[in-house]
Amino acid sequence: MNRIDLNKIKNWILLFALLFSFHHVLAGKEIKGFVVDQKGRPVPFASVLFSDGKGTIANAEGAFSFEPQSLNQNIKISAVGFDPVIYSLNQNETTIRIELKEAVSELSEVVVTGNFGMESVKNSVYQVRSIDKLTIQNRAANNLQEVLNTELGIRFSQDNALGTSNLEMMGMSGQNVKILLDGVPIVGRQGVSNEVNINQIDINTIEKIEIIEGPMSVVYGADALAGVINIITKNPKQRSGYSIQARLQEETVGQSYSPMAGAGNHIRNVSGSYTFEKPWKIGGGFTQNRFGGWKANHSGRQFEWLPRDQDMGNFFVGTSFKGFDIDYALDILSETITSFGPENRLEVIDKNFITSRWMHRLNGKWDLSPTFKLSWQGAFTDYGRRTETWVTNVRTNESNLSAAPDSQAAISYSGVTWRVLGLWLISPKLNLQPGIDINTERGSGERISDNEGIQDYAGFLTGEWSPSDKIKIRPGIRRAYNSAYQAPPLIPSINTKFVLAPSLDLRLSYARGFRAPSIRELHFDFFDASHSIMGNPDLRAETSHSFNGSLNFQKEENQGVFQKTALSGFYNDVADKISFGIDPEDPRITTLFNLDAYRTAGLMLNQSFSFQNFSGEVGISRIGRYNMLSAEQTLIPEMLFTTEINTTISYLIPVVKTHVNLFYKWTGALPGFEMATDGNGNQVPREIRLEGFHWMDLTFRKPLGDNLSINFGARNLLDVTTILSTSGGGGAHGGGPQRPMGYGRSYFLGLTYQLSK
Repeated sequence: MNRIDLNKIKNWILLFALLFSFHHVLAGKEIKGFVVDQKGRPVPFASVLFSDGKGTIANAEGAFSFEPQSLNQNIKISAVGFDPVIYSLNQNETTIRIELKEAVSELSEVVVTGNFGMESVKNSVYQVRSIDKLTIQNRAANNLQEVLNTELGIRFSQDNALGTSNLEMMGMSGQNVKILLDGVPIVGRQGVSNEVNINQIDINTIEKIEIIEGPMSVVYGADALAGVINIITKNPKQRSGYSIQARLQEETVGQSYSPMAGAGNHIRNVSGSYTFEKPWKIGGGFTQNRFGGWKANHSGRQFEWLPRDQDMGNFFVGTSFKGFDIDYALDILSETITSFGPENRLEVIDKNFITSRWMHRLNGKWDLSPTFKLSWQGAFTDYGRRTETWVTNVRTNESNLSAAPDSQAAISYSGVTWRVLGLWLISPKLNLQPGIDINTERGSGERISDNEGIQDYAGFLTGEWSPSDKIKIRPGIRRAYNSAYQAPPLIPSINTKFVLAPSLDLRLSYARGFRAPSIRELHFDFFDASHSIMGNPDLRAETSHSFNGSLNFQKEENQGVFQKTALSGFYNDVADKISFGIDPEDPRITTLFNLDAYRTAGLMLNQSFSFQNFSGEVGISRIGRYNMLSAEQTLIPEMLFTTEINTTISYLIPVVKTHVNLFYKWTGALPGFEMATDGNGNQVPREIRLEGFHWMDLTFRKPLGDNLSINFGARNLLDVTTILSTSGGGGAHGGGPQRPMGYGRSYFLGLTYQLSK
């Protein structure tokens, strides 16, 4: 027979009573908390999670409250744009204060373009490609073209008569790509292509490059039909101290080289910044590029690639206090490209193409309340390009400016841009972003006919709604007024993101686009030995419908294994696209006209990976461009496609601590059709082709101690110089069947010194 121990029963009853009463005490004990940033400003709608997955959301003032479930409980506090914090409670706390640190240490994993602030690439509704600081360092690039020339969907062409390069992205010309410097549009069209020359931007100031695929006309207005390239410059750390950097690099140009000056490529840069204990920062830098040119098959005075001298300076100052941040920056460019004329017994004629640009930028933001913030981006740009023609007497070596008609010419542009964007946090699932956008541009000069400039004023509204954790919807609408053209009544867009699985995201978007002709397209006339171009004041504005989609798989496994796959596609339907063509009244002249219809379409597949000391990317694209002649010649294809393949591989050799980097791209042949005359004098379509080519760079980077690193390697390993074009002409400039692509295999050696404290 079992006996019941009453003492044990009483002990168990007492224990349960104590636990119940203690739980009751805990349940009745409310803990209040406040979430702030490093400057003490409230962080609205921060997430507060317990270990069991339950939790709460801070309000618009960053305040929250809860009843603890146990002693020494851990809670996780997180918010977009901040590093999460794990906080351990103790039994005596009734009020806690959580400080979150901005997640700026992983800049390569966030996107700022098109957003009010930073947002992770994975969470963004935009399809973004970014080129981080490490990749730029590994390439040891002289200019932006050398960073972008192995990117899928981007092609470059050269106009060696003027010493300029032209960009194409997603099958659209560079005049449809918005080039931004820290979110501010760059003013200064060059050459005959109406594009911003990206090689006139100092590579030594760049922290990161963001490429947004697809139209961004709602947020950034005109010129953003194909997408946006945002160049983000280096920014001093928030903590007090100084940073100094110096760079020296020498490079051959093909087999041509002379140490430190003359033949070859010579780069020198010095920059520095200082952040005070009080909220002030100041800094600046200077870069000197000396490109000695490349003669190719020329044996006399002339060059195939023209010599170029570039001097670029920058200065910035900024401060922040009580939720108010403001930064001023000045970027200065002075460039001279020299075209040497052929030899002559009596006198020789040379030309200098001189470019100057002063760009004043003002960026800032103001946290008016925890739920409403303002940011602004403004710039004033003074841009000029002039042509000087010099006549030199061969016997006396005396030089004088030529007095021949049109031998001296100058054009200048001044532009003002001002953007104000607000962020209204309505709830954790909804925010609105109203904004205004003002852009004005004036141009004058001997080759630009009289005009009143172009003014573009717009208001826009965008926002983001998350009906669930797996869906993001970002609609937008823009209303624009253009002084020269009737803009569409409303320019809409919608971007969406769907989380199909923890590692799989789907993005779909549609946008309407609008681009008014620039002053250069309307009023610029240019005649020389290689160009016969006239502007067209009767051009109509371009409009477009664009559709984009992407499927992104991203997974990070144990032991540092990372892989990311992105399959994306696009379709652009452009009406009244502005293009070059033969003047029907004078076949000797090239002018601009509107195409009734133009379309591009494409698919791109990218695979990124990293494993221990290996990292890399492999990609393939198939991009089609509309064949204009197909509207009249039904037997030829409507879309003409070309293929691109690229590969980037990086490996760190642990024993010698050296980074080895291989950059490769196959740019496939570009087919086309043009009208030609057959043997009977009839106009018939003729197939033409721009030859494909391979490009490969191999670079090495090795640290030498804590502050010094050495870069060396070879560019254009496959020794590409020209590619064959079977076109009979009709473009913006001549050049024959050979199109320049590179100046042969080149070798470089550089030193970079970095000191920070």
